[in-house]
Amino acid sequence: MKPLLPILLLVFTMFAWGANFHLTIITLDYYSPMGVATWRFLLGVLGLLVILFWRFGKELFRFKFSPKEWWNLFLTAFFGIFLTIYFFNAGLETTSAINGSLIIATSPAITAVLSFFMEKKRLKPVQWFAIGLSFFGVLLILIKGDLNRLAQLQFEIGDVYILLMALVFSFSQIIVAKNLSHVNSILMTTVASVFSLIFFLIFSSSELFSVPIPSSTDFWYSMLFMGLIGTALAYGAFYYSVIKVGATNATLYMNLIPFFAVVLAFPFGEKIYSVQLVGGLIIISGLMLFGLSKRKKRS
Repeated sequence: MKPLLPILLLVFTMFAWGANFHLTIITLDYYSPMGVATWRFLLGVLGLLVILFWRFGKELFRFKFSPKEWWNLFLTAFFGIFLTIYFFNAGLETTSAINGSLIIATSPAITAVLSFFMEKKRLKPVQWFAIGLSFFGVLLILIKGDLNRLAQLQFEIGDVYILLMALVFSFSQIIVAKNLSHVNSILMTTVASVFSLIFFLIFSSSELFSVPIPSSTDFWYSMLFMGLIGTALAYGAFYYSVIKVGATNATLYMNLIPFFAVVLAFPFGEKIYSVQLVGGLIIISGLMLFGLSKRKKRS
């Protein structure tokens, strides 16, 4: 029987990340993708530091990392947070929250493929079929159901960015599960987030000094949610769950992101199109088939 706490934390994380899709679109009306990411992680790091000091107190200064652990923390920050959030924000400039959430839901399939090549984990034919089915659903969304767009290789740049996000995020989960499973999840998340904040500050420094800070309440309400809940709490909960149940099992819960994104589309006033529903059903069907095949293999 799987422990209940990681499952509840994964569901909470997917809800927060589903909401992030809609809230990021709001903030991008006022600021650039890199600027939004910088403010989000500034708030996120502050929230994580509070949690970290509350959890460990003076014991925090006794933690030490080996050079190998520092390197893997750096890689987790660069791929799992910095590039992930950059592609996320850049993608949502031109694509919808629902499209983005459906594409990112393929992370379990991408993680399985990367595990096959990086860790030599064998996959059964039914699992390859399930992965192919999920990718077909993504392709349907990318071409908006129009085969002429496929023939001419016409894709929405925002959808491509989100697909890149899914790729680098999945890669980071393998790094965490393989090399950092012994590190406390909150400590690991905080260190990786601090690295990421440094990256964001470097790449957005010119904008931070030249562009006025938005004063809109919509911007700051959205930013506070994304920073404190959608980053500090959600990333901590997710990495804790990755350590407890493994990268592939944890990312299987990411098919809840499009569910929450669709449910939240109504209060946020986003339209839902038939090609999104069809593509989403194909993606989720592939992920469910993949998950069932893993359970049969374990039993």
